[in-house]
Amino acid sequence: MTLSLFSNTAHSAIRRFVLGSFLATAVLAGSGAAYAATRGNGAADTQAPRQDKDARRDHRPRDPARLIKRLDKNGDGKLAVAELPEKAQKRLGKADTNKDGTLSAEELKAHAEQRTKARAAKQQARFVRSDKNGDGFLTRDEVGDKRWERVKAADANRDNKLTADELRAARPARKQPAAR
Repeated sequence: MTLSLFSNTAHSAIRRFVLGSFLATAVLAGSGAAYAATRGNGAADTQAPRQDKDARRDHRPRDPARLIKRLDKNGDGKLAVAELPEKAQKRLGKADTNKDGTLSAEELKAHAEQRTKARAAKQQARFVRSDKNGDGFLTRDEVGDKRWERVKAADANRDNKLTADELRAARPARKQPAAR
């Protein structure tokens, strides 16, 4: 004779509970996947994954056509400066080179390239200013201990000297978001 810890009724209830829990989990997982596929707005995701965040992190220009499509409030296919949020009006209003009140993809792309060049020039000027002896390298003595601790990871060849190229190459890695 065997003694059972649970009665047949209890076994049956446990089985129903486990099966119900499994089915509920499967339904929730399926609905979560469906929600993710539609981005929560009911429309299926037929486009490639957005690269805008990566472009911003790497200081590359975003896709101007996608930006125009996203911000075009009246749906006329043109991006009027007035349709932009207030901060963007100030920043991107300068991109309207022909002063017609609308931004074309070419104007946005040219503006982004101009800003990229200006950023590179500013970084080069900062490097030259920090390079006190003008030898083309930054050392701990030139930048100080506190800043050296932040930038020494860029020293690819471990010679305790940083070139502008080493800093530029290390910049995208430094901007990566923390793992979640």
